[in-house]
Amino acid sequence: MRVALFILLLVAPTVWAQNDAPDLRALAKKTRPAVYLLVLQDEDGKTIAAGTGFLISGEGLLVTNQHVIAEAHTIIAKAENGGLFPIRRVVASDSRNDLALLQLEGKDLPFLSLAPDFSAEVGTRVAIIGSPLGLEGTLTEGIVSARRRLPKENRDVLQISAPISKGSSGSPVLDSQGRVIGVASFLLQDGQSLNFASPSEKLRRLLNANSLTPNSPLPTQTQSAQNTTYTVKSGDTLAQISRTLKKRGVSASVDEIRALNRLATNSLIKPGQVLQIPQGRP
Repeated sequence: MRVALFILLLVAPTVWAQNDAPDLRALAKKTRPAVYLLVLQDEDGKTIAAGTGFLISGEGLLVTNQHVIAEAHTIIAKAENGGLFPIRRVVASDSRNDLALLQLEGKDLPFLSLAPDFSAEVGTRVAIIGSPLGLEGTLTEGIVSARRRLPKENRDVLQISAPISKGSSGSPVLDSQGRVIGVASFLLQDGQSLNFASPSEKLRRLLNANSLTPNSPLPTQTQSAQNTTYTVKSGDTLAQISRTLKKRGVSASVDEIRALNRLATNSLIKPGQVLQIPQGRP
């Protein structure tokens, strides 16, 4: 009995490690080309912040956090090889789950796949590739510590032990196969290894709500090249936004903004919401 017990204790960890622990060198080589440093600029072209994003489509559909792009006027995505890609438009956003879908110009680009919904169980080993403090391509590892519900925010999150820092927001949380199980979102500074991500099923829901699937061609929008975006601030109304835009040299009426964003007459706009703004006429 002692011999059998010894063999079990010796063999079991080896099998577990082979099945669950990611090969970090292979994973980094495979996934880093699909992860981008996002450089955020104000109206004067001054860099105001940086974050992370990753592609889920070879045609330029990029995922990041809603809070990453909230104050940006212009966004530049920098690839691992140094290539620079301007973000053309915000495709969709989900402020509750802190997710945003962006479009950059490109074809046949490396991209990441989504893991099956709810595959991130407690104890799942994960890796994160991001740009903490602007340090591109940084790899960290850990586990899924818990699945949690944040009642005040009405939000489900993954608690992870893999370290993240300022600038990691929008990084892909990857399983051992390099599939996305979450999007790094925030951390609690008062604790140790208390980091959180939006689960991939919330991202899939956002895709489905906009009739998109991973690696699908983006819907054609003939006006997209002429549109810009505006992030709603606290206290904003459509009339105030129209006046603010006019001061910037963009003439967009309330009705034009409402029509472009498919807003009902009594629709409420919320802080952090990203609106498409027509720029067809000065």
